[in-house]
Amino acid sequence: MFKILTTCYNCEVFIKECIESVLAQNESEWEMYIIEDASTDNTVKEARKASNGDSRIKILSNEKNNGLTFNQTLNFVYHAKPDDEDVIIILDGDDYFLHSNVLSYVKEIYSKGYWFTYGGITHSSRFKCQKDFYTEINWSVSLRNQPFCLTHLRSYKFFLLKNIKNVDLRDKKNNFFEYGVDVALCIPMAEMAGENKCFHVKDKLYYYRFHKDNVHRSVIKDAQRSEYIQNDLSFRTPYAKKTKEQLLDSKCDWSII
Repeated sequence: MFKILTTCYNCEVFIKECIESVLAQNESEWEMYIIEDASTDNTVKEARKASNGDSRIKILSNEKNNGLTFNQTLNFVYHAKPDDEDVIIILDGDDYFLHSNVLSYVKEIYSKGYWFTYGGITHSSRFKCQKDFYTEINWSVSLRNQPFCLTHLRSYKFFLLKNIKNVDLRDKKNNFFEYGVDVALCIPMAEMAGENKCFHVKDKLYYYRFHKDNVHRSVIKDAQRSEYIQNDLSFRTPYAKKTKEQLLDSKCDWSII
């Protein structure tokens, strides 16, 4: 099953379009977990209205702001209770799927034996990211020593996520990473999957929305991510490529199920 993970903070203006893009999918076997991180606006109200009572959409509201790393790991797993073979798709609360065949497209990829996808992002032409942001992984060098390119649409089998170690979800002060969650999660999963199990999406599937509340945050995030890669991640031991049997047999050391 697809488990769509949507984290959001102050997304009342955007969450309706996000949810509607999921409801419009031709593929019907999915659940959507909206984790609202103690917003100060009407995100929850707008999410409930847009979901229109669809039981596949679960809206969870934190009493305090817990941050992306906690929400995309412990909090999500506690509520969603994913099976090893479930495919987790990251869809931020201010973004949306570009068309109604996105899940069908991703389903076809996983039917061919892949474990991890990245790419397929598009956004307003008024903004530009680094050129490397849109490229494929250079498998001839370590993922920890090349520009980060594991962009949306990010999806992965749960058996990859559960194999990330608790220590690698945290910074040197033992706090959950604030900005580097995409790096902290995606690089280990891609390393464990290996080249033959990672699929780079070239078709446009995912709209990343730049807006006044995230443009400045994106600059901070990029700086934090670069610092994390250069001063922390690159010095950590890379994950070894693993077989499916090894991944399935491993027990998660951070799950609170």
